[in-house]
Amino acid sequence: MYRILTVDDEATERSVVRFLLEKNFRDRFQIEETTNGKDALEIIRAGKVDILLTDVQMPFMNGIDLAREARKISPDTEILFFSGFDDFEYVQSALVLHAVNYILKPLNPDQFITIIGEILSRLDSKVIAFAKSSTYYRSSFYPESGPGEEKDESAGSIQLLLDQIRLAIELKQPDRLEELTREILAVMAEASRRSHIYIRHTAMSLLQMIMEAISSLEEKDIDREAEKIYSFRFFSDIEELILYYRNILISELHREVDSSNYSIYLVKQYIEDHYGEDLSLNLLADLVYLSPNYLSNMFTKVTGSSLNRYIRQFRMEKARSLLVESNMKISEIGAAVGFTSTSYFIRTFQKVYGVTPVSYRSEYLSGRSSGQSEDKEE
Repeated sequence: MYRILTVDDEATERSVVRFLLEKNFRDRFQIEETTNGKDALEIIRAGKVDILLTDVQMPFMNGIDLAREARKISPDTEILFFSGFDDFEYVQSALVLHAVNYILKPLNPDQFITIIGEILSRLDSKVIAFAKSSTYYRSSFYPESGPGEEKDESAGSIQLLLDQIRLAIELKQPDRLEELTREILAVMAEASRRSHIYIRHTAMSLLQMIMEAISSLEEKDIDREAEKIYSFRFFSDIEELILYYRNILISELHREVDSSNYSIYLVKQYIEDHYGEDLSLNLLADLVYLSPNYLSNMFTKVTGSSLNRYIRQFRMEKARSLLVESNMKISEIGAAVGFTSTSYFIRTFQKVYGVTPVSYRSEYLSGRSSGQSEDKEE
């Protein structure tokens, strides 16, 4: 029987959850409830909670903070958020904390039952896997050390590193992935002397995370390799397996990053050649065969500047050159660098340089005239 904790300050919602659990999962759960995150955290500290079902907005401590603290105490707790706030920032926070799902209230019974069923299957599979592997980690993970079954104090740092590795993969940062993997393996190697079960499970999670990001692999490949985690006697074997697939992923990420850099190069080149024309996001995305949203995000990651800001700055530099190197009218310069509205061009120029185009030109000419007079006097 698994222990499930429901945290919500609305009694009606807690009642609905209890009703659905008792009706559809009889004798599978020890159901506990509380009204706020602060009390929930005390319950979690008092004993292992297998599933944490928590609202986002609550008194004393919100659900995101509760989940973050719960992860430190019990990294393998299954977390399910539900809330009436359809807010992407909350969803994003939930994903960073490895929440299994995020459900909007009022609860959809069919959706809720399906998700709980999936969580149960996952919990059951863990129990089977641990039972299957018991003969291996009883023999010894390290020749000089005996088996242990308690997670050590490094659990919190390991979970944090797992979160950072997942983010590095999502952001396609191969160098960061290499650094973090080296760091987490060092922590695991030390911790595994006392926490064999937990470390094996963590190693399997890390391996699965890495292998899922490799485009050439299938689910059967992941299952085959993950099963090896429970048959190895020595941590060095686990480390070697993880590093093998990590290196494959790093190579793949480097290829993707190189491809991204080339796409950005083409976009920059087009801007340089066509800065006086319409430069819509859709047009530039079509140029490099990417979706507008993907190009926008990739451009920011690669250059550190948004695409719109880059175009604006490039046009302003060209406008500044025309102001001091030509006798063109302000309206003509604005049109030459891609502005259909002269007034908008003037406002933009002033925002970037702190002065209007007319003032900038006057100050430049005045300074040049003053410099020429000084030269004659000498």
